[in-house]
Amino acid sequence: MKKTNRLPSYILPFFEKRGVYEKDIIIFVKSDLDMDFRYTDVFCVATCDTLCVLSGKNTVSGTKRFFGSMKADITFEEYAYDEYALSELENPLCMMNLSSGIFTADICGEHKGLFRFTMSSKNKVYTFLDNLKKLKEDGKLLPEDIKTDDREVCCPKCGTRYTDSKRKICPKCMDKSKLMRRLSVFFLKYKFYILISFISLVATTALAALLPYIKGSVLYNEVLEVGGKYYGKMLYVVLLIISTKFLSVAASIVNGIVTSKISAKVVYDIKKTVFSSISKLSYGFFTSRQTGGLMTSVNGDANSIYFFFCDGLPYLIINIVQFTVITGIMISIHPLMTLAAFITVPVFVLLYRGILLMFDKLYAKNFSKRRSFNSLITDVLSGIRVVKAFAREETEEKRFERKSSDFALSDRKIGVLNSSIFPFIGFILHIGNFVVWTYGGWLVMSGDPKMDLGLLMTFIGYLGMLYEPLGFFSEVSRWWAECMNAVSRVFEILDSIPEVEESENPISLETVKGEIEFSNVSFGYDKTRKILEDISFKVSPGETIGIVGETGAGKSTLVNLLIRLYDTENGSVSIDGINVKDLSFNDLHKAVAIVSQETYLFEGTIMENIRYAKPCATNEEVFAAAKAADAHSFIIKYPDGYETLVGRGNKALSGGECQRISIARAILKDPKILILDEATSAMDTKTERNIQKALGVLTEGRTTLMIAHRLSTLRDADKIVVIENGKMPEYGTHRELLDKRGVYYKLYKLQAQALKSIGIEG
Repeated sequence: MKKTNRLPSYILPFFEKRGVYEKDIIIFVKSDLDMDFRYTDVFCVATCDTLCVLSGKNTVSGTKRFFGSMKADITFEEYAYDEYALSELENPLCMMNLSSGIFTADICGEHKGLFRFTMSSKNKVYTFLDNLKKLKEDGKLLPEDIKTDDREVCCPKCGTRYTDSKRKICPKCMDKSKLMRRLSVFFLKYKFYILISFISLVATTALAALLPYIKGSVLYNEVLEVGGKYYGKMLYVVLLIISTKFLSVAASIVNGIVTSKISAKVVYDIKKTVFSSISKLSYGFFTSRQTGGLMTSVNGDANSIYFFFCDGLPYLIINIVQFTVITGIMISIHPLMTLAAFITVPVFVLLYRGILLMFDKLYAKNFSKRRSFNSLITDVLSGIRVVKAFAREETEEKRFERKSSDFALSDRKIGVLNSSIFPFIGFILHIGNFVVWTYGGWLVMSGDPKMDLGLLMTFIGYLGMLYEPLGFFSEVSRWWAECMNAVSRVFEILDSIPEVEESENPISLETVKGEIEFSNVSFGYDKTRKILEDISFKVSPGETIGIVGETGAGKSTLVNLLIRLYDTENGSVSIDGINVKDLSFNDLHKAVAIVSQETYLFEGTIMENIRYAKPCATNEEVFAAAKAADAHSFIIKYPDGYETLVGRGNKALSGGECQRISIARAILKDPKILILDEATSAMDTKTERNIQKALGVLTEGRTTLMIAHRLSTLRDADKIVVIENGKMPEYGTHRELLDKRGVYYKLYKLQAQALKSIGIEG
């Protein structure tokens, strides 16, 4: 929205005829819905004293190609135009409906809608609103003060969608050489191995360059020709050829072994670094990505890099060195014949460049298909219970067939092109070979003093060695394309910036008291909708606070802000008077334990899952925590007891059993602050009451936040926070809130009546 982002040229005349020129326009926004709910183009521009709104429809009348890029002829049909003085425009704001929004303002005392917008344009419109408010307030807006839409999703150069809108790196426009330089950091740790690899490469190239000379000039001119220096000594020459070939193969083997070791170590380092980077990213990163896609990035991309650096790069280097050396030797033998050998190389280079670009796109699409396919498998297998419950097996099979077919078609397209293009350009390349045979043969037969049969055979031997690297270059293009796509995705993860970062100078919390304070806290997952708004309350050390509200009111979001899964937009959350943003992650997570309604058990034994919270805990401590969580009784009924394997592919526990192990895990951690987010939701009433008794003992001396739908479980809480539509209308004890006869009273009465109707007393 800065000056670099200009209005389309076909729009400017419509403003200029009203006296609004491009140089006067400070900010503008393009919307996609007018006041009559028509999907059209709406341009809203602001100068220092005027706000103008133009709506209409553009039509592409034709396209022209200029140097490979398409230029469109666009005509614009105006629907409506309105103009308002900024001095008369008050209280501009955006109001959201279910599927669209409206930009409104008070103009001369009348509340008026200026234009509408869909969800796809909401972020741009809200950014425009912020800039407009500042323009009205200050009377001016400098270019450096103009806010931009940080959620811009497309590259301004080529229009390609960013893989990560926050990273803003275009996969098409990025500098691939920079990626390789960054990747080289992983290799520099193994300098000794690289030195050995380099020496073996030099030896391989030198020995390979020696063979044609022995097989050509030495064999024909010195051994087979009467009067030659080594005439008749055929066995010695054969042994020399075998020895040279053996040493060349040995050097190549050494190079292959060393390169494989380097590549394996580098890929291990890459996987480790990627996984470490992923683990440091904020919770929001994982909610916006599919598990299958991340698995593909961690494993598949690292393997693609491995195959290139193990099977591609070593031979690429060998062939580059070989090509350079052989070209020099051929020029020294006969420059004109060397030129004849290169007659088809320019055509080859042009085709190669085009193939490289084509395969770059194909492998990018192939990865997208593979990631989508892997994500489908992960989703279906994770949700197989739902699939079975709703008898949707056939539907999922069709989805699988469609995704699998797309992936297979992508693979097939690459395979077909590999099988057709490379033999074709190989044939074009070898046309030069036929030219050399013709020209060289004519020189020998005509008795040219600079060319004899032995020299011609030597030259042709080198020619074969010259075409071999060129043929390999065409083959390595697809490896390079796949590797570059993989490298760019790896660095996409490595460059991802956590939304929640630890303070540069974190404060240590040596002794935790457990005091919690929310002060004017507001939060929203995006700027168009507040989940929490102006929440303030204080919890003294050792108190138990209940948090109640309807589903989606923002209860879990409240505790997520406390443990910094997200950061507040406004206001602050503090522990013992210290803002959680200033605390070290280690101290914060040591101080707080959470038992969520969404339980998860890692693959391993029950003992290992409970001990996950405190790896150094003794068996007795684990048993005590399990007993406090009412889990010990069902654990010992299994044949293997605490050594029973659980998690994927092992013993399946019920929802209530999983939650009890999760509670035992939190108890073992022995935190000063305990969060129970619907911790007993999957349990029967008897088990819940047993655990409530245990938790009653556990919460003594600890600050506890309890989120519960069953309000009767919060009767003994010191205070209760009521959340409604993201706000906190009530705060007090159970009795105080009932006496108020407000939101809490209505929730309590409705729940009591519902329980009574099924024969349960609340």
